[in-house]
Amino acid sequence: MHGLMRRLNMLQHTIYEVFKLLPATGGTPSKSNVMTATAFLQTFIMNVYGSMDNLARIWLLDAKIVERDGEQIRPEHIGLGPKNKNVRTSLPVMFQEYLSNTDGWFGYLANYRHAFAHKIPLYIPPKTLNNEQAAEHQNLESKISNCLKTRDWERYDEVRAQQSKLGVFQPVMMHSYGENARPMWFHAQMICDYSTVVEVGEYTFDALESLPI
Repeated sequence: MHGLMRRLNMLQHTIYEVFKLLPATGGTPSKSNVMTATAFLQTFIMNVYGSMDNLARIWLLDAKIVERDGEQIRPEHIGLGPKNKNVRTSLPVMFQEYLSNTDGWFGYLANYRHAFAHKIPLYIPPKTLNNEQAAEHQNLESKISNCLKTRDWERYDEVRAQQSKLGVFQPVMMHSYGENARPMWFHAQMICDYSTVVEVGEYTFDALESLPI
């Protein structure tokens, strides 16, 4: 229980820090603010995922849920997501129905958490380019390479400056386009994620109260 409360406090703190560093009102933030906010976002995703694990473990312990053969449920099978069938089927029907309606959210969460833990950490793209800007960015990149080859440092600085003006900052997070991810607007997503953790927690504690003494 104490571990869950620490996670909730951490979630509140990271939301506050990200909104302070990168206000939802817009503007182009500094590179330093983007990097710091990225670290907070990574912490946030891990603690959201960890909160679901904590709630599942609290339920299993208090409800004395085990495998059909009487053995403890293996750690890799503990959770509240759609793949954690033994845990889900042990919950009250209303709770099961609620979780079934959040399968899409659990899919997003697992996608980002697993990419962060095992493959590519989530990041905040510094700029977003449209097709025309992307083509110009590539063109300028070729010029930059030529400047490096010829050691034309003055021209190099000029082209770099041109390139840095392309695109606009958008408050989205991402990990890899090759992992079926899509850019997520993180201000709204953080509020949604925190609210979901609280809601799942409320369902869990209602389920615990229904257990026979």
